[in-house]
Formats: sequence, C-alpha cells, structure tokens
Amino acid sequence: MIRWRRSGDEAAIVELVRTELVPLSRRPGMKGSRIREEIAERMRRGVTLVAAGSNRGEPIAFLHMEVRNETLFVDLLAVKASEQNRRWGSQLMEKGELYGISMGCKEVRLFVDDTNARGLRFYGKRGYYTVRHIPSAYCYELGKPLAAWRPPFGNDLSFFEEWNFKVGE
Repeated sequence: MIRWRRSGDEAAIVELVRTELVPLSRRPGMKGSRIREEIAERMRRGVTLVAAGSNRGEPIAFLHMEVRNETLFVDLLAVKASEQNRRWGSQLMEKGELYGISMGCKEVRLFVDDTNARGLRFYGKRGYYTVRHIPSAYCYELGKPLAAWRPPFGNDLSFFEEWNFKVGE
C-alpha cells in the first residue's frame, strides 16, 4: 500500500537513502554521520509518500517531493533492493504526479545522478526528458509536463489520506 509518511518512518527512510541512493552518487554531501540530519531537514520541507506492505508496516520505498510555485520537485525516490521491479517506484511516481496536479503544478522536475543509468531509464519510460546536464553536480535535471486536472473535491486534499493505494491498481 501507499500512504503518507508518519512519525516513526524516519529510520527506515534514512536507511533507504543510505543503502539505495548514496552508493549511486558521486557528489559529496549525504555521506557519513550527517545523513540523518540532512534527511530530517529535507523531510521538513514538502511531503512524503511511503510504500509499505501494510498500513502500519515499515517503509520499503518512499517518494519525497516539494511544490514550488507551479512546479513539483521530486527530491528523493528510493526502493529497497529486494522490492525493486515490483512497481513500487512507478506507483509512487504516479501518486506523486497526481498530488502535484492537485496542487496546481504544471510540471515536475527532478535530478538524477549522471552515472545512474537505471534511474535515467526509469524516468525516460515515464515521459521525462533531459532539461540539462550539470557537470559540476554530476547529474541531469529531468522534466515532464503535468496534465491539467483538479481533484473531484475541490482543493480539499484530505481525500488523499483516505486512499490506500495497492500496487497493480
């Protein structure tokens, strides 16, 4: 199921970043003892969707995002290695894009490490295009337009809290 992040999810999210994202990065920064503080700071900005085996289960994947003006920024997406290729990342991105549209976003942007060929393929299959390469940051900026859609209940986003998304829907 996919749900919003709750108190208590932080340790699993930090571990996913440490095991799934940090090894792919050539950039200095999110390494060592500072990782917990860095993730906590980022989580204070924006919102996070979590994939878990059950409503109370430990996160096996997550998507952290932030809305700025009319752009949804995907900050972090990670899926536990043993859970990859089970559509968790795809489901999280679909729900994240829906959230962005409901917030009035016209586009989504994200950064992918330039050595992360698997990540580049993943986003390419979902319609993302290269905006630019940033050599000094060792990454690509990717973008995708979002369709115009409004939630069926106006601007009240509480309906997102009731959704219990299951993989394969």
